[in-house]
Amino acid sequence: MNKKRSKKHHYLPRYYLRGFANSEGGFFVYDKHTGKIFATSPDAAFFENNLNTTESPDGNQSDFLEDFYTEIENQSWNSLDSIRDSDFNTPIKHLDKMHLFCFLLFLHWRLPCNIELIDKLSDEFFRGDNDIDYLKLLSKTDNAVPKETIERIRRSPVFKKSAKQIVPLAPFFKDENWCRNLEDWRFIYSGDGNSWYIVGDNPIITHGDSDHDPVNCLKKFIFPVSGKILLVSGYGHTSQVLPPEFGIQYGAGIIERAQRFVACQNQGFLEALIKHHQLHVQFGKTDIIITELFGMLDKKDGKGKST
Repeated sequence: MNKKRSKKHHYLPRYYLRGFANSEGGFFVYDKHTGKIFATSPDAAFFENNLNTTESPDGNQSDFLEDFYTEIENQSWNSLDSIRDSDFNTPIKHLDKMHLFCFLLFLHWRLPCNIELIDKLSDEFFRGDNDIDYLKLLSKTDNAVPKETIERIRRSPVFKKSAKQIVPLAPFFKDENWCRNLEDWRFIYSGDGNSWYIVGDNPIITHGDSDHDPVNCLKKFIFPVSGKILLVSGYGHTSQVLPPEFGIQYGAGIIERAQRFVACQNQGFLEALIKHHQLHVQFGKTDIIITELFGMLDKKDGKGKST
């Protein structure tokens, strides 16, 4: 029996987005392009039609890439649930961190903000002298693959879309310390147990200096695991007590890095964050938002629980 081809492709998975929804299963979304806020649900947000649809030379369309994302996600949800159900005193298993890291790598390279970058990286495959040399072309006869064939593959729209699922493998092939790096992860919990951490269409906040590096793109970053939990990577074993203003600065960072959409379960709090970000825009200070956010992590020291 032929499976019906999917059309609505979420670049932020619905299961992940439910960690930011209210008790009714919805949240409020801010559209940076229009300046408006509207109520919706994870099912109806952070998607693009046919984002992962491919078309073969004979005109047949396929959603096999979407199916692959589903397989990757399904292997991550148990670990995500374990972390989302944790609190300040819960030890996080290393295996759960590994599953989450895999999820984050695939998430990073499927975001709309990285589509142009993936397109450029796909042109670097099969050159054999870079961080993505783990993908090779071989002929059945062991002869060199003709350059015309290589270029035809590189130019193929199907291959360019497939590159989103090849580039995430780079750390596993090229960084022998990738697993050890996860020991430096730290999870920060909202002090009152409420959902103060928002999510956007570019939710992995990095310094920005290695975003284009397939191996090192996720060494130092902040990521919202849910509305109550942030993952901070790259700051050693030191725990922190983070003041309320850190959550405000984090919210400004999510809005600044978002291409278009930001979601929060509390409309009033979202409106306050938008005003805070707009002050930076008004005075030409948006360039300091991320720098100050990471600076707050550098300065603070404590017990790992936000106040």
